[in-house]
Amino acid sequence: MSTSARLDVAELVVVPGAPATCQVTVANRGSVVEAYTLSPVGDLAAYAVIEPAVLSLYPDAEGTATVTITVPQEAVVQAGDVPFGVLVEPREHPADTAVPEAMVHVQPFSDLTAELTPRTSHGSRVGRHTVSIDNRGNQPVTVELSGKDPDAVVEFRFSPSTLEVQPGAAAFAKVKARPLDRIWRGTSKTRQFSIVVTQVARGGQPGATITKVDGMMVQDPILPSWTGKAIVGALAAAALLTGLWFGVLRPTVESAAQDAVEKPLAAIKKDTAVAKDTAAKAEEKAQVAQQQSNNTQKGQNNQNQAQTERDKQIAAQAAAAVGTPFAQRWPLKAKPGGSDQATYTVPAGKMLRITDVNFESQGSTGWLDLRKDKDSLGGVAPQYFRNIQDYRYIAPLAVLQPGQKVVVHLDCTTPAPGATACENAIMVGGNLVDVPPPAKPAT
Repeated sequence: MSTSARLDVAELVVVPGAPATCQVTVANRGSVVEAYTLSPVGDLAAYAVIEPAVLSLYPDAEGTATVTITVPQEAVVQAGDVPFGVLVEPREHPADTAVPEAMVHVQPFSDLTAELTPRTSHGSRVGRHTVSIDNRGNQPVTVELSGKDPDAVVEFRFSPSTLEVQPGAAAFAKVKARPLDRIWRGTSKTRQFSIVVTQVARGGQPGATITKVDGMMVQDPILPSWTGKAIVGALAAAALLTGLWFGVLRPTVESAAQDAVEKPLAAIKKDTAVAKDTAAKAEEKAQVAQQQSNNTQKGQNNQNQAQTERDKQIAAQAAAAVGTPFAQRWPLKAKPGGSDQATYTVPAGKMLRITDVNFESQGSTGWLDLRKDKDSLGGVAPQYFRNIQDYRYIAPLAVLQPGQKVVVHLDCTTPAPGATACENAIMVGGNLVDVPPPAKPAT
């Protein structure tokens, strides 16, 4: 064989982002002048450069070339041992090729980032987030998630709490931030917190903190802000009706009763003055008049009792107008070109007043829609925001009767970067009130 070649190293350590070099020596054992073409081969060939790439050697002569390998600091080449070689091709004797080989040790490096979406959540009892872990390093990484808040008033739940992230990939976990204290009425409070990402070392022991991401939850009161105004309005209505009874209706009833008694008595006096022989008849008329007076007083008592019952009904209706708080969140997930929806049916005997709507997005493109049965109440394009789109209404956005449905609908066009599906959510807030009973006829 007229060609021989060798590398000056059997193993070469390469640090991603930094060049590593070695020498290749070629010997011409033939009898003619030979030109040799040098080419890198193997999985690292795209990252290797040989200078010079062509050697011309006389018979029994040797020449050397420098091989430089530069692996990018990316996830394209994973850490570990990679075989590498140099193909030496003679021009005059193409059958006498040589391929000296060496083992390249690619060193590991870490490049891990985290993102929390939405950065700010709203809720009276729990805030919902999603944390994404991107691994731009060249080796798999196992991480553990934990939460911290400066006031120690928030507890965290992760699903899952431990993630294994492959090189060049991303992993996701659901986060629930639940305040320990509840706010029944008053002003919303902001809860600051951080999600800490810790690498799990070999043996399952937690290692050093890799990164952390800050978030915030706005804790809203459980009872809506207009609860106090509704109660005050109900009490004012009851006071107005009470004043109307004592100031107008009751004096009128008493005057009518007094007139009903005085007329029979006047007739008795007149008959007594005309003749004593009609005394028996006059006494009988007096008894009849007394009976009429008793009946009038009994009717007045019945009317007082009926008015009291009406006052109780008005107070009960005022309390029913406040109702019970309603807050429901529906997560939606759909593949590209697909859709997803969820429904809620208003229970029998209840009406649903919608006053708050939150649209959640992670950056996917498509359409989020809130509907009353088949009628749209409003929608948003999630690609135009990456957080929560919050809408609050002074007057109810819609009032749903018993049996009607709240429908939340998602049309997915393109998922967010790094995701395989569109994941969004819609939260609806308001209050459930009793359906008022039919009015009873006055007694």
